[in-house]
Amino acid sequence: MVIDKSAFYQNWNVLAAQAQSGDKRAYQQLIKELIPYARAVLSGALAHPEWADDIVQDMLISMHKALPTYDSARSFKAWVTTILHYRKADFLRKVYASKSQDNQSFEDMVEKNAAPHVTIGDHHAEYTDIEKALLSIPDRPRAIFVLSRLEGYSAKEVAKIKNMSVSAVKVSVHRTAKRLKEILK
Repeated sequence: MVIDKSAFYQNWNVLAAQAQSGDKRAYQQLIKELIPYARAVLSGALAHPEWADDIVQDMLISMHKALPTYDSARSFKAWVTTILHYRKADFLRKVYASKSQDNQSFEDMVEKNAAPHVTIGDHHAEYTDIEKALLSIPDRPRAIFVLSRLEGYSAKEVAKIKNMSVSAVKVSVHRTAKRLKEILK
């Protein structure tokens, strides 16, 4: 059986319009159809699959609050997907902000936070090799690399912190990454 996706999503527009006018069954049906869609959109995009349920719940709450503002002349799928992406960004921002306050070693972080589908415990020695390789890089390029690649700062932010040009930061990160690859061969 082939499902016409455009008709399926077009039905969301109808259900959303009916829900706006107070139709509880349409609202329940809309939520019933949105939950698996939202989980599918999030699957594979998160380090921890269990986060998807929290993000979907946040998306449903936001959708409920904003439903009166939905314009039925526009695509409901696009509207709700935008809400979903904003809720995912908010969730990840909170998660990573709380992690940045934790001062723990790279080894502890990998052991504590790595999902089984992302990291395999048998590769523990590789992390030690990476740490050793990173320590073999001179202090300044290593600090720039760590800020950019491991702590997630943008090149512009690293440039400001290190009092450098953005292009110099990018060159340093690239050269350090290249050097690490050579060391780890």
